[in-house]
Amino acid sequence: MKNFYLENYGCQMNKADSNSLINSLMQEGFIQTEDYQNADNIIINTCSVRAHAEERVFSKVKLFNAERKKNKKNTKLIIMGCMAQTSKNILENLGVDKIFDVYNETNILDYMKDEEVFIKKFNDNYIFNKSYVDKDKPHKAFLPISHGCNNWCSYCIVPHTRGKMVSRKSSEIIEEVKRLIESGAKEITLLGQNVNSYGLDIENEISFTDLLYLIDKTIDKTVGNNKIWIRFLTSHPKDFDKDLADAIWNLRSVGKHIHLPFQSGSNRILKLMNRKYDKEEYIKKISYLREYADDFPISTDIIVGYADETEEEYKETLDLLKEIGFEDAYLYKYSEREGSIAYKKKVKYDEKVGSERLRELVDFQRVLAQKLLNKQVGKRSEIMIDDTAKDNIHYQCRSKENRLILVKKEKELNMGDIYDCEITEIKNHTLIGEII
Repeated sequence: MKNFYLENYGCQMNKADSNSLINSLMQEGFIQTEDYQNADNIIINTCSVRAHAEERVFSKVKLFNAERKKNKKNTKLIIMGCMAQTSKNILENLGVDKIFDVYNETNILDYMKDEEVFIKKFNDNYIFNKSYVDKDKPHKAFLPISHGCNNWCSYCIVPHTRGKMVSRKSSEIIEEVKRLIESGAKEITLLGQNVNSYGLDIENEISFTDLLYLIDKTIDKTVGNNKIWIRFLTSHPKDFDKDLADAIWNLRSVGKHIHLPFQSGSNRILKLMNRKYDKEEYIKKISYLREYADDFPISTDIIVGYADETEEEYKETLDLLKEIGFEDAYLYKYSEREGSIAYKKKVKYDEKVGSERLRELVDFQRVLAQKLLNKQVGKRSEIMIDDTAKDNIHYQCRSKENRLILVKKEKELNMGDIYDCEITEIKNHTLIGEII
């Protein structure tokens, strides 16, 4: 029976797509292998958000090509994901056998099973694939609730690579939640380029906030609340409102944290980025959550050095970072992405200045995060056992607030089990706790 080797790059949406394809291939009788040198099929699920991810894929394609020529093996080299849109010509020139856009799991299966049949029935229609528990952590699952994006932020190529936003029917999502719970999932993460805008493209569909209430009710009926946790990625500030903030805080199954990218503290830069909100609006929306808890954990994304960002505008970003207090932040300097609006408009930027600002921002955030985490010592939280720590004497856990907490491995515990925990100290930016 033919086997396959799959390598994944990029976001949780890509990971969910890869996980779904792996399970579908195995159901068709294919065998997964960790040895690419002896694989009959090599699949790379690609990401285009960062240039570094693309460069890694190009390097791997060259490596895999060299190996299959060396071994004189008739291996199929298959590309899927976002680089199918952005780098198709380059990949073809590097010797890739077949390139699939996103949403093409059925076509990949057909191609691997029988290339002639595939050619006859090929189509470009996307579908929502079944979700599965994570292979390495079977207590976790990722469930795409939408694909694509309608926001067209000027620096981003997601709408170009993944297309317009398409929401999954809420009835189908609920059935997937039930099936994942039956499969052993204890934590389900809802995925979308912008989950907040879920349902806006389907007539008579419910909103994202209503979907959370429906999922929470389903969990309560199925297994009882607080036995399954729900998280979601990613939110867009323009669609975040008080109703959603209330749902996050009040629903028992929903994690008490949010990832809400603000990108820049300058209103002029935000407008150039086409983000559709301003700094004052963002601060107001954060206040909805901080009304419930002044230390409500929020993570974010920030881009510095976009266009002609001035030193004063950069300082506005630093000030906003300090004012809100993010426990975690994903920090980037602007990098040009072919296919984005900014690329087409030839937006100018200074890479050297961007690098300098990024270094300062990283140092600033590291100190800030340490101060915020220090305040958690002495507090209690619910935690889920997530993995065994690298030192093998602690369990690596995630709190309901998504904080990483290590607890002593005094006895064998099951992954996905939930306990109450008291945070006792902090070591090297890591919280240490004791199960109560």
